[in-house]
Amino acid sequence: QTPMASAMAAAKSAVVVLCLCLVPSTFAFHAAHAGRSLGFLSLPHSLTIKGSYTLPTSTLRQTMSLSDGNSMYSIPKEPQPGIRGRTARLALSTDVTEDVVIPTRTRLRRGTGTQKRGSTTLRDRGSATLPRDQELELEAQEAAKSAAIGNRYDPSEAEQYFKLRTIDVWKRDLQISVPFTSFLGQVLVDWQRGVELENRRKRAKEFMEIIANLGPAFIKAGQALSSRPDLLPPEYLQELQKLQDRLPPFPNDVAFRIIEEELKMPMAEVFERVEPMPVAAASIGQVYKGYLKSGEAVAIKVQRPECEKVIALDIYILRQLSGTLSQMIKLLRRDIDLRSVVEEFGKLIYEEIDYLQEARNAERFAELYGSDPDVYVPRIFWRFSRRKMLVMEWVEGQRLTSTSIPKEQKTKLVRSMVQCSLQQMLDKGFFHADPHGGNLLCTPDGKLCYLDFGMMSNVEQFQRYGILEAVIHMVNRDFESLCQLYVRLGFIPVGTDLAPIITALNDALPDVLGSSVETFNIKNVIGELGDIMYKFPFKLPPYYTAIVRCLGVLEGLAIQVDGQFKIINDAYPYIASRVLTDPQLQSSLEYMVFTNEGKLRWRRFENLLESASEFGDWDMGLAGNIFIDYVFTEDKEVIRAGIADDITDFLDTVGLDTFDYLRLSSTALAPSL
Repeated sequence: QTPMASAMAAAKSAVVVLCLCLVPSTFAFHAAHAGRSLGFLSLPHSLTIKGSYTLPTSTLRQTMSLSDGNSMYSIPKEPQPGIRGRTARLALSTDVTEDVVIPTRTRLRRGTGTQKRGSTTLRDRGSATLPRDQELELEAQEAAKSAAIGNRYDPSEAEQYFKLRTIDVWKRDLQISVPFTSFLGQVLVDWQRGVELENRRKRAKEFMEIIANLGPAFIKAGQALSSRPDLLPPEYLQELQKLQDRLPPFPNDVAFRIIEEELKMPMAEVFERVEPMPVAAASIGQVYKGYLKSGEAVAIKVQRPECEKVIALDIYILRQLSGTLSQMIKLLRRDIDLRSVVEEFGKLIYEEIDYLQEARNAERFAELYGSDPDVYVPRIFWRFSRRKMLVMEWVEGQRLTSTSIPKEQKTKLVRSMVQCSLQQMLDKGFFHADPHGGNLLCTPDGKLCYLDFGMMSNVEQFQRYGILEAVIHMVNRDFESLCQLYVRLGFIPVGTDLAPIITALNDALPDVLGSSVETFNIKNVIGELGDIMYKFPFKLPPYYTAIVRCLGVLEGLAIQVDGQFKIINDAYPYIASRVLTDPQLQSSLEYMVFTNEGKLRWRRFENLLESASEFGDWDMGLAGNIFIDYVFTEDKEVIRAGIADDITDFLDTVGLDTFDYLRLSSTALAPSL
């Protein structure tokens, strides 16, 4: 490599840093005066405001215009940290006597007002006049949100309840305990004969069949276990992933009776028509298409009869059996606290069978992600939703795997799905934990529509940062730091010898960014990690297993839609942008771009910037400010000195190369003079 080429490479890196330093910060513009708060608004409508108000809004257009009849005021949208410029929150008011017209984007979330297809008129909170339907809808929404949480799993209450129902318990106990103890006995015989590994796949299929034949609670439990590599070997996980949450529909007369019991009125008073055939049937409920008296098409989800009672009995029996089963598993040299696993599952499934909780989940999901122009979230009809039935907007659309969707649009949908999922898991921390093909649609206008909000999960902020760090360590193949992170997160007990785990990770995991689609994908990584987590003393928390399941389902759907899609390559730009723009990840930034001696790795820094620039919403100005703040903290003298030395060396190199160029040029020109 010539001195001039080296100088040009150094110049390129120096210009990148200089640009970061000089990019100005984003300024917010406000028109703020005293006024009354009117709530949150979204979707394209026009709001007519009478009087003087303060109007907090979300999802505005690029500018907001205020007109008092004499003048027009245009106020730029204010980008908010963490929302990447798509959502604005402006405190706006004006002292006027005429109407003020404000363009917005659809739905009245909170507050008082009237909503029409063309415009919405908001008045003072004390004198609002609403159409009766909308008034009832708002009242139902607030009542549902403030209502006490429905029944939740409580082991002590279950104990008291089922003590008085011994015959029912004994009958179901026999149906459950006989196949399970028989199966574990066969596994123990295999282990004693030394053929457990040889017969493992066969036993895994038998285990899956037992689960599938025991009813809805066990199907849900099997699906949950399919993402627990710390509990079961890979062969069992692969078989459990085949479990289908589909059952034959139950009779219409039973479903319609439950609907009327929940509504406390005849169906004919609410629905103009309900299609006679359910469009979907699963272990917990089934869905009909119907039409409200207003003419709106809706999806009506109704719970199976006696669903809660059946699930409660199964969880109670599993908890009773857990002690015996744990002792049998110890003979296989596996120490698993099955009782805590059962109790954890009980909490999750009780939330899923509460349809009002699902409605609250959908509303929260819409508030967090509904502003994304590529994402659509159906509206909940709160007036007609109860704990055992849910009424939501019917969305016309096609499954992402449909052959009628153009290839380019499919790729765009997959990218939207991955980017939205990353934002859910790593930014906001509230995510859809079951994004399979049946829960995602492509709408006629090309948006990604999410359905079924029963299985959601939360990730705390420190856990989100832990996941980001884990990905960074994995990409950089720093398995020692990865194991230390696992200890900090509680995945590995303190005091465990990490050396064999580090060796196993190094041998099992491929080069993340350098491998092909065939050799590297989430499924393979989960499989390799699962094998290690089964062999060593890992204990995985619920949020991690939910993320593992979500990523596995996402990738499976992505590959069905686009066979060459590689999630890690699409995810890394997001991760790079977070490392460069999140002050909480400065230690990760230091780890990635600085040596132990404090020298900046220019090439790696440039690669990180290039990756981040591929993420559409990344903020270079914010990245520059954070990098400068980091470099100029008091304890970073060594880093500043290293950067100064690099710049000095660069200038010296440029100066010498320039001098040599001029000298050679003058020598070449001398004979002609």
